[in-house]
Amino acid sequence: MSKKDKLKAQSQKQIRERREQEEEEREEREAARNRQSKSAKKLLNKTKYGRYGKEPWAFLFLRLLMLIPFAWSGIYYGLIVIFGTFGGYIVPQPPQWVGWTMLAGDILILAGIIIEYLKKHIPAFVFIAAGTGLYLKASQYFINYLSDRLDKVYVEEEIRGIDREYMKHHYPMAAVAVLELCILIWWIVLKILAAKRLKHKRDTAPVKSVVE
Repeated sequence: MSKKDKLKAQSQKQIRERREQEEEEREEREAARNRQSKSAKKLLNKTKYGRYGKEPWAFLFLRLLMLIPFAWSGIYYGLIVIFGTFGGYIVPQPPQWVGWTMLAGDILILAGIIIEYLKKHIPAFVFIAAGTGLYLKASQYFINYLSDRLDKVYVEEEIRGIDREYMKHHYPMAAVAVLELCILIWWIVLKILAAKRLKHKRDTAPVKSVVE
């Protein structure tokens, strides 16, 4: 083999070695990036939900629980009042805005519940609080309206307490907002505690651990 061929072979060998070294370095960087991504994701979950990085089971229980007053007040009795107001089936007939306001409240609360199931606690609370306010405003006006009209006309004794019956039908809707508030406060507390633990871990960890 001539000197020129030897130099060419040596050059090609060096190129191959350099490429292999670059490939190894690239794989190492990729592996390090994946480890960092997993660590970051785990850290994010812990920051959200505390020590174990998972949402408490009680959150799901509270979400399921809030469906009960919504179904009772918002869907069943709420729709009765809404359609009764629009169709003129309620005597004495309340103003049309009562039905529209109650319907808007139902829609906002339903949207808030859906958002809560997506684990967006703050916007869920905003929707549910606004919807509950509208729903209870319409309900209170409707109950006061009935009570006032019944006081002015003669009705049978068992009908005179109908306003209290309507309170039992519509006021439980407030429980939806209360349950959502419990979830929100609990989530905020978990987030604060997790942030404190993370800060303590960073402050007390060796420099190498922090870098990793």
